[in-house]
Amino acid sequence: MSDATVYTGARLITGEQVLDDAVLVVRDGVIRQVGTDLTAEGTVVSLRGKTVIPAIVNPHGHIGYMRGTTSDAGFYSRANVVDHLHRLAYYGVSTFQSLGTDRDDTELAVRDEQRAGTLGERDVAQLFTAGAGIVAPTPGDTNGGPFFAADAVHEATGPDEVRAFVRGLAAKRVDAVKFWLDSRHGTKEKLGPEIYEAVIDEAHAHGITVAAHIYTLDEAKAVIRAGADIIAHLPRTGTDDELIALLKDHNVAVFTSMAIQRPPGEDWLDEPAFADILPRDAVEALRATIREKAPEPLFDTAAAYRGMEKTLVALADAGVRLVFSADTGLLAQIIGFAEHRELEALVAAGLPPLAALRLATEVSAELLGLADRGSLAVGKRADFVVLDEDPLRDITATRRIADVYLEGVRVDREGLRKAWQNA
Repeated sequence: MSDATVYTGARLITGEQVLDDAVLVVRDGVIRQVGTDLTAEGTVVSLRGKTVIPAIVNPHGHIGYMRGTTSDAGFYSRANVVDHLHRLAYYGVSTFQSLGTDRDDTELAVRDEQRAGTLGERDVAQLFTAGAGIVAPTPGDTNGGPFFAADAVHEATGPDEVRAFVRGLAAKRVDAVKFWLDSRHGTKEKLGPEIYEAVIDEAHAHGITVAAHIYTLDEAKAVIRAGADIIAHLPRTGTDDELIALLKDHNVAVFTSMAIQRPPGEDWLDEPAFADILPRDAVEALRATIREKAPEPLFDTAAAYRGMEKTLVALADAGVRLVFSADTGLLAQIIGFAEHRELEALVAAGLPPLAALRLATEVSAELLGLADRGSLAVGKRADFVVLDEDPLRDITATRRIADVYLEGVRVDREGLRKAWQNA
């Protein structure tokens, strides 16, 4: 008897292809065969009536700060970082990159233990981290970094100083370097070009990718000209032909980051996939916040979001390098569930469901340099999500999860759920 597991009968969304009544053969955590009309020896698991997608890869979020539905520096801890890795796995996220809000190198330590095989936790997403990000100081006030981590990010004071800081990040082997270029609607100081140019140059000297948080069209153009590899948000003031040309000429990745600015509504708060693993008071607190702001989003305005939808479609139509990003870990971007809300936002904006799924799997894995995941192909890690319904018909079906497998091992979702409910 072969030690392989043979999954049969499902619709497989492999990446760009859709295979009906398919066979997926997994051995030692790796996909060995995939296709239709295959014969293979091993333990047979029928998935008839199910749809299987690759596990989600999210290269942009903030881990460790959210408890329930609230983000605060006081909640940050190693234990909370690990809990969030469990919650990501529960929702079918295999890989997560925290961008710039590491506190006291906590994420770096967890990441290093995970890669060394000494973390001692199963059913967790793989963590990537940019360590502490870089922002300008605002004299007499908090800086323009994330509200929950303004004291954790690094306030740059000059080109030489910030180069030394980036060299320190390189010594810690960060997975990316992140900086913020955003005045927060004129309330905060912004990094000068001499500083963010030094950040980019020093990071590239050490072979590290640079992600720039921007808000305006002009900021996007400026960081691209300076050599940034990623803009972590769509420009919220629209796009133009010049930006599109810059993005394409420099092959810059643009994170979608849509759902964080989308008016969230409240129907999703009652979905079992969401409500079953959070305290009722936390869910109701978020509901009250959403109602208080409605019909506006929790961040920015509905008008700004409508502009983002137009920008997303324009960039997609132009062939710009779009990459999935849920900006998880703040506001209504609940750990693990935010990734599914981002998929919904992408489709609502006009992307076909298959294209949105590919952005969230294969394309995002490629951005992180992970050739071993992101699609259901021979030789890839067996990271996949078994769904009760077909997301090509309704993208919210990605939330109706029957099972999650990471490296061929079934995640104990029931055990995780019970532990959270009993906590």
